[in-house]
Amino acid sequence: MMSEHMLLLFLGGSVILSLIIARGASSLKTPLIVGYIVAGAIVGPAVFNIITKEQVDSLNIINLIVLSLIGFGIGGELQISEIKKLGKQIIMIVLLEALGAFILVSVASSILLKNVPLGIIFGALASATAPAGTVEVIKQYKAKGSLTTTLYAVMAFDDILALILYSISFPVAMIFMDSASSVDVSIGTALLHAGKDLGLAILIGGVVGYILTFVFRYVRSKLNILQISLAVILINCGLSELLDISPIMLNMVMGIVLVNREKLIASKVFTTLGEWSPPMYIWFFVLIGAHLNLKLIHDYWLFIVVYIVARSFGKWGGTFLGATITKAEKKIRNYLGLALFSQAGVAVGLALAAAKVLHAKGDHELAEYLLSSITATTFIVMLIGPIFAKIALLKSGEAKHIETKRK
Repeated sequence: MMSEHMLLLFLGGSVILSLIIARGASSLKTPLIVGYIVAGAIVGPAVFNIITKEQVDSLNIINLIVLSLIGFGIGGELQISEIKKLGKQIIMIVLLEALGAFILVSVASSILLKNVPLGIIFGALASATAPAGTVEVIKQYKAKGSLTTTLYAVMAFDDILALILYSISFPVAMIFMDSASSVDVSIGTALLHAGKDLGLAILIGGVVGYILTFVFRYVRSKLNILQISLAVILINCGLSELLDISPIMLNMVMGIVLVNREKLIASKVFTTLGEWSPPMYIWFFVLIGAHLNLKLIHDYWLFIVVYIVARSFGKWGGTFLGATITKAEKKIRNYLGLALFSQAGVAVGLALAAAKVLHAKGDHELAEYLLSSITATTFIVMLIGPIFAKIALLKSGEAKHIETKRK
């Protein structure tokens, strides 16, 4: 645990350091969050060790809150009328970009590690896309347009498919590893469990969102809107932890219900939260940077390179193919895949779950390799992912005017 004085020093000092380094990143025309992640690496164990790994882990509640805010924000961008216009296009793109990453990483990992079951697990983890970095870049460059709308929708459904892929692939991999294992690896059981978690998240998020539409009709004060919104999101965080369901999914459904029932009210809610939440996002990305472990990158450098290249080609190639099949706009076809490289929350969460099962099975070495590799690749991808997202938004013309103002 982090002492009170250390916690306060970290919270205040990390914001100031992040803003200073982010200013340099901005001068280099790099997304601000890259500066935040670098600041985390500087204060973390990898460089000056101002905060230890144990202290970093003790601040996971910040990750939980920010992931909930991100889920709520994505839901607020998903107006059913707009999604209907995209329809089959979204489904096809999500299917192919997730499967593309899954297949390429599974094959590449299996060949490199000479371990097919472990390769399958890495493939399932690679299918997930982290919305945090991409959403922050969209906000920074105030991107708007068909590519941005499609990007929000793809990110929303991507994690659902990633959970399904993992629920199917992990039990299969366990069966291949040891058919006599005492660990319950029934595919049917795993799917039933995943379906229950997804159903609970949708049910709770839908009900809470529906209630909020009535509550906010009688709330006019900006301060009260902020207090109620934040209180409900924190309650949702607690429920997601208690019931072991996705905080992103729960809050995303709440946001979807709110924006589709009361668009004007939803606009006030998201604007108010947007004015309050920036420090939380800074701490979130600083903590990602603080997880940097140079020894892991040195030890697993070949696998890390293969994993990142295979995953990136899978994401981009699957997106390009899906957009081509559905005759999407040229800018969606060419650039959407570049904005889907980020990897964080869901992938790390699933890696932790997989490692727990492997430890229970006695495969401690595989568990550590799996978790260490995903941690290292996540750090690197979170550095390069936002840069590619920025390139996609600028090349598509949906953020060009922001870049112009900076010159």
